Amino acid sequence: MDLVLEENEGRALVRCAYCRGTGRDRFGIMSALSTCTVCGGKREVWVQMPLVVCSYCHGSGVSPIGARNPCLACRGTGLGFIEDPTESCGACGGMGLHKATRLYCLPCHGKGIVPLHEEVAL
Repeated sequence: MDLVLEENEGRALVRCAYCRGTGRDRFGIMSALSTCTVCGGKREVWVQMPLVVCSYCHGSGVSPIGARNPCLACRGTGLGFIEDPTESCGACGGMGLHKATRLYCLPCHGKGIVPLHEEVAL
């Protein structure tokens, strides 16, 4: 993945999606000089691998429900951890959000995918 700056022990160092790698509060809520709440001003965050772009915020790191908060599904990183093998979430149809409420999908935690459950033969 071209977003990865460094890899170490099953984790990837990536640019913070919430502040867009500036290390500053993207929305200047407290002040223009406030540090990013996701990366703590470091401009980068460690995320467990393997990675998938967050379906709920589409990789922006910002909650898509009109708030200026970090995304609930990826915690502002813009990326999520996946477990292989996976399948599309049946509850949200792979969108990562509940269609009626527009909140993130609980069964897949906003990822749009869930671990593949194999049929057990009796």
